[in-house]
Amino acid sequence: MKRVADKNKPESSLTEMLYKVVGAMLPGCDRALDLAELGQKRPLSLKERFVLKYNSPLCLHCNCKRDQFNRELVKLHDAKERRMSNR
Repeated sequence: MKRVADKNKPESSLTEMLYKVVGAMLPGCDRALDLAELGQKRPLSLKERFVLKYNSPLCLHCNCKRDQFNRELVKLHDAKERRMSNR
């Protein structure tokens, strides 16, 4: 029996899969920024704090979002201090 390919799902090349695997292991801008913004809205879980710490160096090959990340990180720490003072 032949498998019918899903026409809605694009085929992934070997290179694309390799980039996904390597991208999951290396620190990245998008994940770090997402967690910094999420931490402003609610307290981060232990796992999320670990992932944020791991992704803090951002992309190793560039500093494309370093300034934006630093601003968001300051806002995150301010939000954390406000939550702690409201207790």
